[in-house]
Amino acid sequence: MTEKSKFHAALRPHLHRILLICFIAVFVFSASMLMLDYAQGAREENALKELASKVAGGQEPDLLAQYQALSRQNPGMAGWIRIDGTSINYPVMHTPNDGDFYLDHGFDKEAAKSGVPFIDARCAVNPLGTNTIIYGHNMKNGTMFADLEKYSDEAFYAAHPTIHFDTLYAQHEYEIIAVFESQVPRKKDMVFKYYDYVNVDDAEVFNEYIRSIQALSLYDTGTKVSCGDMLITLVTCAYYTENGRFVVVARKKW
Repeated sequence: MTEKSKFHAALRPHLHRILLICFIAVFVFSASMLMLDYAQGAREENALKELASKVAGGQEPDLLAQYQALSRQNPGMAGWIRIDGTSINYPVMHTPNDGDFYLDHGFDKEAAKSGVPFIDARCAVNPLGTNTIIYGHNMKNGTMFADLEKYSDEAFYAAHPTIHFDTLYAQHEYEIIAVFESQVPRKKDMVFKYYDYVNVDDAEVFNEYIRSIQALSLYDTGTKVSCGDMLITLVTCAYYTENGRFVVVARKKW
C-alpha cells in the first residue's frame, strides 16, 4: 500500500465522523427551526383567536324589533318608559353632548314646550350605568311626567309598584323603592343632592344614597335593596314650592 493509500485509509473514519457530526448539526438546526416556526405560528394563531373573541364579545346586540324604526328615525333614542295607570308611555332620549336638548325639543328635533323625557348626560346608556336619571316635564295637561305625582298617594303606589323601562336591546322592569319631594338648592345649601348620584357602584356611596332617599320617602315601600342593584331615578317639576321636584326611585328586578 502506497503512502497515499495509507493516508486516505486513515482519513476515511475521520471524514465519516465529520460528515455524521455535520448531519446531526443540520438535523438539530432544522428541527429547532421547525419548533420555532411552530411556536411562532401557535402564538400568532392564539393572538388571532383572542382578537376574534374580542370582536365576538364586542358585537352590538340586536335592537328589539319594536324600536328599530324609531331608532332609525332618531338615533338619540335610548329606550322607552311606561307606567301602568298613568299617561307615561314615551321614548327616552340621550344626548350626552347636548344634555338639555330634549328639554324643549320633540322626538322630531323640532322645538316643543313639552320636550321628551331624557337621560342625564352624565349617565351611561349602553350598557346602563348603576343609576339612570331620567327627567321629564310636569305638563299642566297631564302629559310627560305629570302623573309621577300620583305616587304621592301610597294606595296608588300599592296598585302600581312597577316601572317598565326598556333599552333598545332589552326589556326591563323596575320596582319602586322610594318616592320623595325635593327642591333645587342654591349652590351654598348643604343638602342631599340626589341628582349627583349618577354612579352608585361603590358600596359606601350606594348605602349613603339609599339611606338618604329612604329617609326622604313619603312612605316605606318595603322593597329590599343591596349594592349591585341597578337603579332608575325619575324626576319632574313639582309646584308645592319654588323650584320643587318630585322624584321616584326604583330598582331593576333580577
